[in-house]
Amino acid sequence: MKLILMSHGPLAAAMLTSAEMIIGKIKGAQTFSLTKEMGPEELKNQVTELLQTIPTDEQIIIGLDLLGGTPANVAVQLLAENPRLEVVTGINLPMVIEFGNQQLLGKFDLSQLLAMATGGITNVKEKLTLDSADEE
Repeated sequence: MKLILMSHGPLAAAMLTSAEMIIGKIKGAQTFSLTKEMGPEELKNQVTELLQTIPTDEQIIIGLDLLGGTPANVAVQLLAENPRLEVVTGINLPMVIEFGNQQLLGKFDLSQLLAMATGGITNVKEKLTLDSADEE
């Protein structure tokens, strides 16, 4: 299983670095950052070069910073050429950590990966208010 993180600027690389600070090296994760100097074709060529080195039976997830931007447009083109890809948007730290945990366990569960990503979004003020109401 491979995870390709793609973002505008250094977000993807910083997210992977942060996740690895928490759980250690994450095998199978790679990042690509779109810079001001790059065009979509250069980004696509970089990712395509990596995809060509991955065995055809291996699962690949492309995680994007947001839908509708250049990295997402590139990922959609790659998806059209490589139906084995899974493409998700809204990458966040809990998602990257979950990927690392799944790698350690030797299993892959996309629904669990997405659940960790969405479950990582919490309105702290609301949670604190609800928790203190439960104590009464």
